[in-house]
Amino acid sequence: MEYKFIISGQIGVAFDWWTGQRGTTAKMVRDFLNEHQDEEVDIAVSSPGGYVDAGLEIYQMIKDHGKVNIHILGMTASAATFLTMGAKSVDMVDGSLMLIHNASTAVREWQSANKEQLDALIAKYQKERDDLNTIDKVIASLYAKKNGKSVDECMDKMQKAAWLSPSDALEFGLIDKIREDDDAARKANSIRNHFNNNIFQEFGLPPFPTATADEVVDEKGNPTKSFIQKSVEAVKAMFSNNPANSVKNMIKIFKNVMDLLNVKDGFSPAEDGSINLTQDQIKTVDDRLGTLQKDLDAANTAKDNLQKQLDKANADLAAANDKLSNLSKAPGEETKNKTSDTEEEEDELSFVNKAREMFNTVKDL
Repeated sequence: MEYKFIISGQIGVAFDWWTGQRGTTAKMVRDFLNEHQDEEVDIAVSSPGGYVDAGLEIYQMIKDHGKVNIHILGMTASAATFLTMGAKSVDMVDGSLMLIHNASTAVREWQSANKEQLDALIAKYQKERDDLNTIDKVIASLYAKKNGKSVDECMDKMQKAAWLSPSDALEFGLIDKIREDDDAARKANSIRNHFNNNIFQEFGLPPFPTATADEVVDEKGNPTKSFIQKSVEAVKAMFSNNPANSVKNMIKIFKNVMDLLNVKDGFSPAEDGSINLTQDQIKTVDDRLGTLQKDLDAANTAKDNLQKQLDKANADLAAANDKLSNLSKAPGEETKNKTSDTEEEEDELSFVNKAREMFNTVKDL
């Protein structure tokens, strides 16, 4: 089976800086589906779940596309399950597991509280409880559309929060068939063997039903690696041997840099999410930064010069005003002399006004 796209890692997170691992965002899925609008595509899913809003968005995009076949591998839980309900078909590899459960939210309170403060906390968390109940109903409705059961029946199944085998999922109507594929089954089992029950708490998930301690811990009984690391590495290993199955999500958010370097298709990130540039590309960026710095320095110099001219003009204006004030107090002179003084003052005022106009044009540089 050739998968055109793989939904793995945390749903709604492009890159987890805590673990250094890639997740899957709605934008990644949208970009992929837009590139294959009129094609029937096969998407693999192996994810512990993530953000509800991202899962709902991906669900709708898959449903709107209309030609997506979903293949569940290894383990799939939470938001990674209901997003599959919009697919044209959903199968589950023998040896995989699925988990549907109620939504949850973080609760962080570490304080002393009087009765009024307790009332406020109770009201706050009652609202959050009501919101969670609404979210659960929405999620249950997606399962209900798939399996034809009532929303209440689906909510009861979510309340149990139990891992479902392929047979369980098929019986409950969450998948259309079980895929008997020895190679895929081995890959699914290899993913399961990477997980440790102790770290399922990171995602608020119940214990993995068939994990064995000697497969997931070291000789001291400690987890060998984090849950997310293991899941991502397992999925990565599944498809690393076949370049055709590799999916690279091109980064296209740096428009100015792309224009400067004449990169039309975006940047291809490395495994750790970094972007590598050639020496020529770095030189192009460095030259551009140097040019911009020179332009900025020149603009600042021009601004400083105009400021000096304006300061001088203001000083000249003040002197002219003083002179005018003194003249107004002096005895009258012949008309021809007064005309000469007036023309001189007008010239000074004209110079000041021009200096002000020049300064205003560059003061915001």
